[in-house]
Amino acid sequence: MAEEEVSVVLAKYYKSDFKQLSWNEYGEILEDLFKKVSSYVRKKKIKIDAVVPILRGGAFPGGFLAHRLHLLRILSIQYKYFFVKGKIKLKRLLDVPKANLPKKPTFLLVENNHCFGLTATTAAKHLKQKFPGCKIIYAADTMDYSFAKNEFADVLFYGRYTNDTKKLTKERAKSLGIDNKLWLYPWEFLKEEWTTVQGKQFKYKDLSVKL
Repeated sequence: MAEEEVSVVLAKYYKSDFKQLSWNEYGEILEDLFKKVSSYVRKKKIKIDAVVPILRGGAFPGGFLAHRLHLLRILSIQYKYFFVKGKIKLKRLLDVPKANLPKKPTFLLVENNHCFGLTATTAAKHLKQKFPGCKIIYAADTMDYSFAKNEFADVLFYGRYTNDTKKLTKERAKSLGIDNKLWLYPWEFLKEEWTTVQGKQFKYKDLSVKL
């Protein structure tokens, strides 16, 4: 199981910072993302060989884009942050298989809520190493304005910008039309997200990963 220690400085968060998104609100974000990705693919005449959602959260926008773009093959990859004795470790729990892909495939790598972007960057780097010469279209439903990049992706798209890392002042975010709230996606619960932003390990019922 691949893992690496990461260094990020989390801002101070409050429970009042969180805002639950409705399915309708989230659907509007996905539609914006779809329009950007589909326009690019159409204009560039690109053939996507597989959608690669980054689980768990990426399952939602990944499945949506696969259906809307009329793509069949979904090859998931999974990463998760674990908090161990004051350190943050990013572990890869599930890898993309090599089966039934062209030699230099084009992937649509999909993330939910690109915050610092470390997970997506790590996933893209891994795909580039495992499939030399591959192309990566990276799409995230939401993306922190201050970390809107992925050095291993060939192009990236987002549905909406956020200020999850709080690197922007409230005034600057407002001037850019960015919501200062931390969005809870329709399937998420405050307890898990609150535990994470406090730098603590949430207790999953099926957790079998050696921390």
